[in-house]
Amino acid sequence: MHVPASLLSLLCLLCSTRLASVQAIANGDKSIDIQRLLENHASWTQLPDNKLAVLVGYHVIYSWPGPMLPQRLLHLAKAGKVGGVIIFGENVNENLPSQIQSLQDAYANGEVARLPGGPTESAKDIGSSAHPAKAAASAGVVAADACRAYNVNGNLAPVIDVYRTENDFDDQCSRSYSTDPSIVNRCGSAFISSQQSHGVLATAKHFPGLGAASSSENTDLGPVTLNVPLAQLRSIDEVPFKGAIAQGVSILMPSWAVYPAFDPDRPAGLSRRWIQSELRGRLKFESVTISDAIEAGALENYGSNATRAVTAVEAGMDIALASGRDVSQGKSVLDGLVAAIKAGEVSSADFAASTKRIVALRSRL
Repeated sequence: MHVPASLLSLLCLLCSTRLASVQAIANGDKSIDIQRLLENHASWTQLPDNKLAVLVGYHVIYSWPGPMLPQRLLHLAKAGKVGGVIIFGENVNENLPSQIQSLQDAYANGEVARLPGGPTESAKDIGSSAHPAKAAASAGVVAADACRAYNVNGNLAPVIDVYRTENDFDDQCSRSYSTDPSIVNRCGSAFISSQQSHGVLATAKHFPGLGAASSSENTDLGPVTLNVPLAQLRSIDEVPFKGAIAQGVSILMPSWAVYPAFDPDRPAGLSRRWIQSELRGRLKFESVTISDAIEAGALENYGSNATRAVTAVEAGMDIALASGRDVSQGKSVLDGLVAAIKAGEVSSADFAASTKRIVALRSRL
């Protein structure tokens, strides 16, 4: 069955009941008390790398190539160094549910998936239907059912960008609900509400919005600058995000575009102004943020994958998405964050607060 990417692109956080209840995880023969570590974050620079890596593991989503789950990923999960995994079409087969369960059993914490089943209508179809909010709510239920069938507990959807013209970046794949922010708001909120009420986390993306991007402005491929006035960003693009936040969306993904009207120097996902001042400050978002693909072409001027992840975390990002279909990529991000924390490049207080947000989200699963 065809699944529009705008409606089914899944995230699964790997959680254990024991973690949710006592916030401790196994690491070799020892049990690490996460709560105690969070309360004593000032001492993190003195922690052994392997112990600090368990905390950092909450913040890294891994990926892998092909249908077979790599043993290396299972070993990292068992050591508590995997926050989750993103699943692509090439990973999907009849063994996927048991593979995800293996990660959960080993102890891992997150998964994004593109799966069979799920909504057959595109976001644009839903937005242009006679009853858009009702159609979006139904799609949220179908998406949740497809996720749960594969032991997946999250979805990197909905896209709540407000596209501007036919065949632009968002519209060319029919993944934006509408050019009308009120319709996008109602559809996005309905999808989020229905999917989350059926036990699957939703992710609103791409804050503050990629709706003004032309067909050739793709952050996966290269840097994108959107010269949209701040008043327009707030009165059009941010409207659905306000609705998503009011609806209690679990996760929010900032975009990799640069918006000179608010921060001319950095992409939104690397910008402390966007994440801390606008998203958490003005819009009062209190849950978890996740980066877009850390390997995206938009970040070609920001160093290695590890350096990009450190920059994102410094800006206030909670989770780094290493979606290059290579377990080594996720491990390099993990190692880079450990080194940055030990060197004092990343605030231990801010990182502890970020970890607490992730722990709180995981405890709901």
